[in-house]
Amino acid sequence: MTLKIIGPYSLIIICWGITWLFLKINVSQMSILWGLSLRFIIAGAVFWLIYFIKSNKVKLTPKIRLVYIVYTLFNYTICYYLTYWGTQYIYSNLGSILYSLSPITIAIMAHFFIPNDKLNQKKIISMIIGFIGTILLLYNGSSFGGEKVFIGICAILLAIVIGCWPTIYIKKQGVKVDSIHLNAVGLSFSGLIILIMAIIFDMESFFLINSNNIFSLLFLAIPGTVVTWGIYIWLLNQLPASQLSYIAFFPPIIAITSGWIFLNETLSMNSLVGAALIIIGGFLINYE
Repeated sequence: MTLKIIGPYSLIIICWGITWLFLKINVSQMSILWGLSLRFIIAGAVFWLIYFIKSNKVKLTPKIRLVYIVYTLFNYTICYYLTYWGTQYIYSNLGSILYSLSPITIAIMAHFFIPNDKLNQKKIISMIIGFIGTILLLYNGSSFGGEKVFIGICAILLAIVIGCWPTIYIKKQGVKVDSIHLNAVGLSFSGLIILIMAIIFDMESFFLINSNNIFSLLFLAIPGTVVTWGIYIWLLNQLPASQLSYIAFFPPIIAITSGWIFLNETLSMNSLVGAALIIIGGFLINYE
């Protein structure tokens, strides 16, 4: 990995790790529909500004259009809504830990959809380790927050499966996309979709937006979305999907630390073992 890659790679890890703290704060103070729609609209506007400053015209082929649609619906709209919804009921650090299952999920999908990326003995062992870790977390679910912890965990797990598909889809299509333009289009359309839902189903919550939750919203929009997804999709054009998935291993360390310091979140010994197994399983699946 070159210096050109290491810098952005490290930045995205830091931003994603801290994002879980602000996500937990945001969902506790603001309606999910309003918080998510405003986050995406703000981030989308920033991406459009960057795109027009760059003045690079993007030619949308039929394949690229389909990639945009898949990212907008599966990653931004459905995956993020489930993540927000599930985070209401679990500790912020647990959400980050569960997302360490992303490499395992990608490996399973790649086996079926990407040629020459099949499961082998090492990958299967890694999946078993990660699965045992997940069972331990589910078994100790009552220690992660309120009464609906199990439902929150299941929502995050479903979000992971749905959110990993666009990465596989891009690799399967064999196309390179402009990360700035994809994010500008995807976030804007997803933000508008969720905004319409907020206006129809949750208009009264708009008036709960105030200075106390604006900072968390802005952090989620700029470092948590513009920086992270701008870098991620750029890296997707530079690295294999499996190598890029290493990113999922490090944010939990930052999320656990920040959740412990600022939100008084703790994990039992069994839960820490489960978290370690998930991270180890995800690491081994890509270890050469």
